Amino acid sequence: MRKRHFNKNRSSESNPTEFEILLGSYENMNSRGFVRQGRILNMDETYVYVDIGDKSDGVISVEELSLGGDAPIISSINIGDMIEVFVGQYDDRIGYLICSREKAKSVYVLDDIEKLCNNDELVKGTVVAKTKGGLIIDLNGVTAFLPGSQIDVRLVTDFDSYVGKELELKIISVSKKNCNVIVSRRKVVEDEIKKLRENVLTDIKEGDVLEGIVKNITDYGVFVDLGGMDGLIYITDISWKRISHPSAVLSLGQKINVKVIKYDKEKGRVSLGYKQLFKDPWENILERHKTGDIVEGVIINITDYGAFIELDDEIEGLIHMSEMSWDKKVTDPKALLTKGQRVKVVIMGIEPDSRKLSLSMKRLTGSPWIAIKEKYPVGEIVEGSVKNIYEFGISVELDQNVEAYVKQGDFSWSKRTRHPHDLFKKGDIIKARVLSVDDERQRVYLGVKQLSESPWEHVKDKYSVGMTVTGTVSNITEFGVFVFLEDGIEGLIHNSKIPEEYLKEHNITAGSRITAEVILIDQNEQKIGLSLLHLNKEQSQ
Repeated sequence: MRKRHFNKNRSSESNPTEFEILLGSYENMNSRGFVRQGRILNMDETYVYVDIGDKSDGVISVEELSLGGDAPIISSINIGDMIEVFVGQYDDRIGYLICSREKAKSVYVLDDIEKLCNNDELVKGTVVAKTKGGLIIDLNGVTAFLPGSQIDVRLVTDFDSYVGKELELKIISVSKKNCNVIVSRRKVVEDEIKKLRENVLTDIKEGDVLEGIVKNITDYGVFVDLGGMDGLIYITDISWKRISHPSAVLSLGQKINVKVIKYDKEKGRVSLGYKQLFKDPWENILERHKTGDIVEGVIINITDYGAFIELDDEIEGLIHMSEMSWDKKVTDPKALLTKGQRVKVVIMGIEPDSRKLSLSMKRLTGSPWIAIKEKYPVGEIVEGSVKNIYEFGISVELDQNVEAYVKQGDFSWSKRTRHPHDLFKKGDIIKARVLSVDDERQRVYLGVKQLSESPWEHVKDKYSVGMTVTGTVSNITEFGVFVFLEDGIEGLIHNSKIPEEYLKEHNITAGSRITAEVILIDQNEQKIGLSLLHLNKEQSQ
């Protein structure tokens, strides 16, 4: 069913209908949410009864009239007096409209507050209490609410610290009907930051040293509030020395000086430096240190491959695992060092451009391999047990701390083996001759075949260039054919020295007998070069 609308202006203003008179009277009587002049009808211990010209009378709490204002009002009013009240809700329980003298006074203040809100002006208020979710503010007698999210641009959790303080505020909303006012301090702070930011953006330039406050700390750097805009210090620009996290140097809320490294005016981004305000410890390092110096420092980090040490002048260096101990069996740096331990080291190398400092612990003491060199001189015949068998050689234990190696090529002058297993087993006791001692790599190299004379010692007595020799094909490779001439002596016929006619007439396989001409003898390299090019067919057969 459609609701009908009546137009009060249809009748002449000079001749209103009875209905229009009644309707106007009813609308005037609807006083809830407004301030009205009321006449005091009666008083008792609980209420003062007031005629407010509404369809129902109103009541004011005697308690409110006794406490409100600078002096109690209840003692100075009489029946018949006029009083200004704010008309509230109708109370079915007592049958009256609930009125308030204090709210009536607040409405006028709310008018002024509303004007400030509309004009976007600031107002000062005092924090009188904290409540769930925010603060209670006194605005010249009117109570306002400051939500926690509107206290500052940053999250505030300590509400107690604001109680009793006077704050500059902006009014967000005003409801005069409910006497409800919501204010914001955050908007005031944001406006101040915006003004500061405009000034900073105008004045800032690369190379400037500015004061700021550490606003946020992340894994990759620190954000600094420059008083209107934020700048970022990357972790690499916080300290000249290595740090695992920015919090190792800077803390939240710390006031610091920073240097503007880069400023992107269009994007409003500022890259800052903190370490740039301090002297670089690597500057003039070669004047303070040189290779061979013995220095002291503190272990600041331990990795799988070594340990980092900070010297007393804040220079960082690396002690590689290979420079920690002469004992190759020690492979874990943590078995030798602990974080925070103070140690002495020898400088092995300095690279100022790449900021690298190589250090050594083991070089503080003499190498045990000096004694090993004296104990096992080159040419000495020694005896030991086979400890390990590898693909291309074996290791031999000479004593408890010395392990020697025999390469596969030093097993025999004449015997070819596919794998050392063909000749040796673990635990075999063997004799060998010391070939060399490598103290840098800490290895002793032995040779078994060197116990006997090399057949190559007299090779020139048996063979000469131009001589025709006959042997057995021992190996066929991509580049040529090896021919076994005698124990320990092989010759090579390169592919370029084999005529195509010969290949057509002969099937060369391992074990085939073949006759060739000697074209090269290199005793030092133990090589004999053979050729089939200059032999006639009868000679080749």
